[in-house]
Amino acid sequence: MNDYQLGVKLRRQILADFERGISSDVRRYQALLSDFCGDNELLLLPALKHLVQTAAFQEAVAERPPLPSETQLNLRLQQELDALFAPALCLRMAEVLRGLLGLAPDGQAIPSDLPDEPTAVVDTPVRSNSGVVAVLSFIAGVLVVGVVGALTWLVLLNRSMTPSTATAPALVSEPEPTQTEPEQATSEPKLDPAQLQLNQAIETVRQLYDDISLGNTAAAKQLFSPQAADQFDPAFFSQFQRVAVDNLQEISRDGSKVSLQGVVTFVYPDGTSQAESRSFTVDTASQPGLITASSFDQVVSPRR
Repeated sequence: MNDYQLGVKLRRQILADFERGISSDVRRYQALLSDFCGDNELLLLPALKHLVQTAAFQEAVAERPPLPSETQLNLRLQQELDALFAPALCLRMAEVLRGLLGLAPDGQAIPSDLPDEPTAVVDTPVRSNSGVVAVLSFIAGVLVVGVVGALTWLVLLNRSMTPSTATAPALVSEPEPTQTEPEQATSEPKLDPAQLQLNQAIETVRQLYDDISLGNTAAAKQLFSPQAADQFDPAFFSQFQRVAVDNLQEISRDGSKVSLQGVVTFVYPDGTSQAESRSFTVDTASQPGLITASSFDQVVSPRR
């Protein structure tokens, strides 16, 4: 999961909460972010937890529907982060914000997420015409000066290089072999098939609990076999506000079947939670993987 997909995942959770009538809560979103972040996103966790505490974020979540896809809101949230965190971290958070606000990775709004925006932005071009004209005039002036300067430089370069044109091709062509060799060398290494199987198995279990937590029963059923259906009864999970799994580790392997053990956390509507150790067997022969068995191991942390 990349930074943009992390933002999309948080957006889906917030929209699902809105549909189910669950009110926004900073502590709940911070706990969700801890569950969402894998090894690659742990560096972003402090910035993410700060983001959901900001007034700009709280106002955006409180709107109906929440999280409007607005460039101005994106800039406001980014400024909140720029004031506290390092530039490299803020650059990654920019992609998270685009996913969170329903903006495409290139910064343009995704049409399906903007049903109500036309009335909100009708008069924006009218107020900013003079600014747009000024910017365009400046760009046009820069382009004219750049073109004239480039043509002058090319004429002078052509005059100065005429006597030595015979040696120019050799100088240009020499670096090409040394540039392609490292690219070929870096493209050769591939992930170990065993590691790919493990990654697929872990992602299958995580996706199952994400779908269960969001109430996507139909999607969840696609991830386990009929033999394991009694372990994932929707009626059982309906009593919880949220369910998450983490600390998934391989315990054995038999061909395409990978056995994992992890910790499942059940969060009740009153805010209490209980953590249990559970085992899973995932058949990675299909894409996505299929959970063929699951069993309870022990209570790791009783309800409190």
